[in-house]
Amino acid sequence: MGIQKDTVKFNVGGKIFETTATTLANAGRNSLFGAMFDENWNLQTHNFDEYFIDRNPDCFAVLLDLLRTGELCIPSNIPEKLLHREALFYGLLDHIRTAKWGQFDGNRLWFSQSVTAQAPGDGTAIRAGPDGGCCVVHGSMVHLYDWMLEEHPAINLDYQRVNDVGWIDSETVVVTASERLGRGGGGMGLFSAGTGVLRHRFQVTHDDQVKSYTAGALSFSSDYKIFSSCKGRSNEYGIGVWDQITGKHFSENSTLLFSVFFCFY
Repeated sequence: MGIQKDTVKFNVGGKIFETTATTLANAGRNSLFGAMFDENWNLQTHNFDEYFIDRNPDCFAVLLDLLRTGELCIPSNIPEKLLHREALFYGLLDHIRTAKWGQFDGNRLWFSQSVTAQAPGDGTAIRAGPDGGCCVVHGSMVHLYDWMLEEHPAINLDYQRVNDVGWIDSETVVVTASERLGRGGGGMGLFSAGTGVLRHRFQVTHDDQVKSYTAGALSFSSDYKIFSSCKGRSNEYGIGVWDQITGKHFSENSTLLFSVFFCFY
């Protein structure tokens, strides 16, 4: 890989930073900096003396030092949550994790940290979050943790048993339950991972009528569909399919469903 020797200037929130393409190459191709250079890590345009980024300059200084040294030194005046947000913007979360916990080795696992919580019922599911957090199901509750394992407000379904949970993104989770989620809702809902607030109820419709159902195991596809095992009140069994963006249920009349996906007849 060819590395240019020219320095690069950034104006981040009004503060000037100067570094080299060699340092920025440590960020990798999937980072914001990777998008600024060609395949040889030369700037794709040379028309600017400096590049303006309207972000937090203090966090940028920490992240730039991380790229230079491989070490993560966080001043006491910078909350880790703020640094996490900025690292997510620059595409440097993996660098943060590596600096905190070392390179991942699937052949060597060791205890890192634990969390304690009290909730009715046994733990029935745990799902890792896309930003390094996780969620844990206990009976009727879903406990949500960020990348530092600090707990967010829990999702409480008022003793309706949670069957499965899955992450849409770092801000939202989908929860399936054995009974209806709220008034007139179905067995699956979209919740805020930060507040635990219900944002959307996924309904099942047939002949323009909303059906009550129990939702179970979850799965997601790369074309933004949500799949869930379903059971109707009359013991109809099948797989329900919803659009992840709009929340629309694909009925049996939809060409996007195979016959095995019919949830209600």
